[in-house]
Amino acid sequence: MDLDLETFLTTLYVMVDDFYQQQIRPQMPPHGGPPPHLADSEVLCLGLAAQWRSGVPWQSERGCLRYAHKYWRRLFPGLTSQSAFNRRLRRLWGAFLLLQAAVAQALVTPEEFEVLDCVPVPVAHGARSFHPGWLADIARIGKGGNDRYFYGLHLLLVCSAAGIATGWTLAAGNVQERWLVELLLSARAGCPQLRGPHDPQTGRPTLAPPQDWVGPVPSCGPKSGKPILTDRGFTGQEWIEHWAADYDAEVIPKPRRASAAVGRWFSSLRQVVETVFAHLDASFGLKYPGAHTRWGLITRIAAKLAAYNLGVWINRALGRPDLAFATLIV
Repeated sequence: MDLDLETFLTTLYVMVDDFYQQQIRPQMPPHGGPPPHLADSEVLCLGLAAQWRSGVPWQSERGCLRYAHKYWRRLFPGLTSQSAFNRRLRRLWGAFLLLQAAVAQALVTPEEFEVLDCVPVPVAHGARSFHPGWLADIARIGKGGNDRYFYGLHLLLVCSAAGIATGWTLAAGNVQERWLVELLLSARAGCPQLRGPHDPQTGRPTLAPPQDWVGPVPSCGPKSGKPILTDRGFTGQEWIEHWAADYDAEVIPKPRRASAAVGRWFSSLRQVVETVFAHLDASFGLKYPGAHTRWGLITRIAAKLAAYNLGVWINRALGRPDLAFATLIV
């Protein structure tokens, strides 16, 4: 079953409002003043809808709000200007994290293990000759995605074996990927840090931590106690032992010498996370997100991951394949 645009929006709003009233609102900080004309649930709904790129007549958040002003005023009579809406959206960035986590908790089964990987998030074209502009404080030239250079950041994503996003964090493009895993696992253990492997005798770190930006912490997700499977890019015995001893996290890279059956099994898991990245790019506009500030970038990435998880929820409710985003809206 496919949804027309207005049915999709109604479905999305009902889901968001239910989650907001039951699980998100009690955790949000109080704010004074009169109630806004546009409720938080409405802001979240429009912010999530704006992340979709498949089956919708817009290709940006600004385009979505223009469309809402033209066609959805009867549904959202309190619509504000673009700048006012952006300010409301950024204040609610934590709500997107809570929403993504709530949906993941409802969808992920106890027996599902986790899979992690990194993907480049370019923010501008022309990596080798790019002059810093947008996000100059956190974006850097890095290498990734079929050994290509890019200007932007790395996104570390942890998802379930079925492809549900359970945690994520970001780092400048030139930061080695293991440091993103370090922040995520230490945050899940309740002590966010970039310590890295250390000498067992002296306790001193054996590697210097990165000097460029790594974060955020609240997006890393809860500790699951499940094995986390990765590809060979995260091998390194000292790292594996450090994560196990200090954060009680079992990270299992693909073995270099494995039977054909084990190799195929790891490859199938790799295919899951690669498929998630492909949908985040094609259906939710992960690459070149268009944010101008660090806060804006974190808000957009949080909205994209929350919209992705909600899309999986809607697909399951309709009896569709979990990751069939391209044909959900007609």
